[in-house]
Amino acid sequence: MKGIMKYLYRDEKTRNAAALTLSFVLPVTVMLCLFVIRGIFPFGDRSFLFSDMYHQYMPFFSEFLHKIKAGEGLSYSFNVGIGSNFLALYVYYLASPLNWLAFLFPEAYLMEFMSYLVVVKIGLCGLTSFWYLQKHFQTKDWGVLLFSCFYAMSGFVAAYNWNIMWLDCIVLLPLIVLGLEKLVKEGKCTLYCVSLALSIFTNFYISIMICIFLVLYFLALLLTEKRSWKIIGNFVLYSLLAGGMAAILLVPEVYALLETDFGDMNFPDTLTSYFSVLDMLARHCMCVTTERGLEHWPNLYCGVAVFMLLPMYALNQRISIRKRFANLALAGIFLLSFSTNMLDFIWHGMNYPDSLPARQSFIYILLVLTMCYEAYKRVDEIEEKQILYGYLAAAAFLLCCEKFIDSEDFDIGIEILTLTFVTIYAVLLYLHRTRKSFLWKQILAFAALVTVIAESSINMASTSLGTTGRTAYLGQQADYRALYQWTRQQEEGFYRLEKFSRKTKNDGTLAGYPTASVFSSTMNSYVMDLYKRLGMRHSKVYYSFDGATLFSSALLNVKYMFGESEKFENEAFSLAEQSGDIFLYECTYTLPFGYVAPSGYDLPEGFSGDGIRLQNQMVKDLGIEEDLFTEADTEASGDNVRITAKESGIYYAMLTAFGTSKAELIGGSLETHTFSDLKDGSILYLGYLQEGDSVTLTNRDDEDESPKISAQGYLCHTDVLEQALEVLCRQQLEWVEYDSRNINAGLSLKEAGRLILSVPYEDGWRVRINGREVEPALFGGTLMAFDLEAGEYSISLYYTPEGTWAGVCLTILSVCVFGALAIRGYAKGRKMKHAKQEKA
Repeated sequence: MKGIMKYLYRDEKTRNAAALTLSFVLPVTVMLCLFVIRGIFPFGDRSFLFSDMYHQYMPFFSEFLHKIKAGEGLSYSFNVGIGSNFLALYVYYLASPLNWLAFLFPEAYLMEFMSYLVVVKIGLCGLTSFWYLQKHFQTKDWGVLLFSCFYAMSGFVAAYNWNIMWLDCIVLLPLIVLGLEKLVKEGKCTLYCVSLALSIFTNFYISIMICIFLVLYFLALLLTEKRSWKIIGNFVLYSLLAGGMAAILLVPEVYALLETDFGDMNFPDTLTSYFSVLDMLARHCMCVTTERGLEHWPNLYCGVAVFMLLPMYALNQRISIRKRFANLALAGIFLLSFSTNMLDFIWHGMNYPDSLPARQSFIYILLVLTMCYEAYKRVDEIEEKQILYGYLAAAAFLLCCEKFIDSEDFDIGIEILTLTFVTIYAVLLYLHRTRKSFLWKQILAFAALVTVIAESSINMASTSLGTTGRTAYLGQQADYRALYQWTRQQEEGFYRLEKFSRKTKNDGTLAGYPTASVFSSTMNSYVMDLYKRLGMRHSKVYYSFDGATLFSSALLNVKYMFGESEKFENEAFSLAEQSGDIFLYECTYTLPFGYVAPSGYDLPEGFSGDGIRLQNQMVKDLGIEEDLFTEADTEASGDNVRITAKESGIYYAMLTAFGTSKAELIGGSLETHTFSDLKDGSILYLGYLQEGDSVTLTNRDDEDESPKISAQGYLCHTDVLEQALEVLCRQQLEWVEYDSRNINAGLSLKEAGRLILSVPYEDGWRVRINGREVEPALFGGTLMAFDLEAGEYSISLYYTPEGTWAGVCLTILSVCVFGALAIRGYAKGRKMKHAKQEKA
């Protein structure tokens, strides 16, 4: 490789600049070609929205742009769930400084900005890994380019390239590792501290794994390099300073995560192995299906030459035995971490990942590629037969895989393809070792580059780049926004809007209206607990309005519903407006933003997993004797449940045992409807049924080996509901004003009661009533409530994310200390340079 460029570019600096440029351009070119093949806009109507990019990043990015353009700041948002700490969400998902470039593009092309930003970051992965390998080995060899391509288009990148919040850390890792090596070998700490601080700033979660690795790699460097207390002190000091400089975002994020289910750290009691080492190493093969689910498989692919080069590295006696031992031991620790539950738990920040396994595998890939490049670099120092031994070791391993691995992800086609490319590399390496002429070197270099590009392109094309329809995703957003603006013209005040069916749990965030659903790792877990008790959809990372009854919907201040047809109109939902194919319904039964219940009113204890009985009791606690819900005729038969209406009205069903996560409704006013994310106790809206009508619920869970569904039907008595809401509406807030972090309201109470606000409490809220700061009570363990006597009240609420000022102070202190150390080091360096000049 170096010979070609030496021929084309006579100047060494120009050659090196060309090499750096190619390390960026080659991965970008491959990705752009794949975009064209996939028909990704503007080359077609497909979009590179996959997994969380579809469900989370696009909605959150939209809200981020809206807040900044509106001058709202990043503290809080009412468009994320029923109200969320937006700073925590920003830090977790959007903190990359590159995201601010979105303001240079029209908002209509936000999707394309995100998609092509992924391409740019993949190119940057190639550039930084190229830079690292050159500096680590102190070489200008263009063979580095081959290995930087594999880092940029590794199995980790193929699996998670849509996960834009992680890619900055993948880009920065080579710089951080280079910085640590400079700290240990040269006593230079700036690159290490700045790059690590930037990594923590952009994504603290992936940085946890990087920090764990840095401790291990530092110990390995102490084994192979000079050791002193000063080096250890510098490592500790500059690591702490890096964290301190990112504290402005890190500290508020830590406080926010303590409010989530991820704040519970339950270390596993027993050691469990997920799979064998052979099964795991086989995932280095080409075109192995990437794992994004819950099966724990790591995505390890980084070029199939590793099967040959790693044995050559391990057996090369010209490499220090300490260095070989340290690096191979580190690789072994990674493999153990991928396959055992306890180490897996530690690496992922004292939590198990909710899908997307082995998130630290990109670090392992950089380590492996570094060892492989050293084996390649030293090929002229070994005998030809060692290349043959490496090839035979690779072939033997692949034969063992074919014999012993029984997996859908690994078949004979993958083995043949992998062995073919390993054979090509073996031939090229052998010829490189034995042919010394200039012409042969150029031919082999070109052939190697073409082979690497072909291999990485084939793997990326077969394992990555899932797409979705661009028009299908964005086509109706203008209608949702127009209908929301129509509601704002009808009335002021605060209210929420929801949907009968949804694309994502962040639809409200995407379209920019207050909602009651969210899918986010930073969500308030206390809201999830409330939804769970009410029979609504929930998990560790989301809560959803699906499963709400007319009563729970009213408690959450939902005033309008979106639907994609006219079939939802009934006594509970009246058609109010239409835009395109989207229909807006006004809820007949709703409550205001703040309503007054009897003093001490709360969700009753007990009723676990039975939201219907719970809501019946809540209505009775308001002084109403009748049940809100009564049972309907229900017949179960295996994978079907038939519910028949005794009288006309709104009907629901509740799952009474966990037998399916997905069900289909057939019949009634909804005609057909699919329910997903079901659990024991989930409530299903069946629509309006006429007396004598029947509907059928059918199990549609493809993964359920014994299809069955167990549910009970219920009729909602709207006359009882009206009585309950009348009690709660007798006294309510007289006026409400709000913005992104402030709520001001007035209340006149004729009698004592409990004011309930449909806003979840978080530690960042500060509440003043008549000028005096008070601590709110919690309704349902979640919503802010205040027990008040009769009288006139002025209420103000102000939100600042917990830990904000502590983070600001820590960042300022850390920057000052780092600056002082940098100035001191610069002055010391100049003094030493001056002393040398005088001596000379």
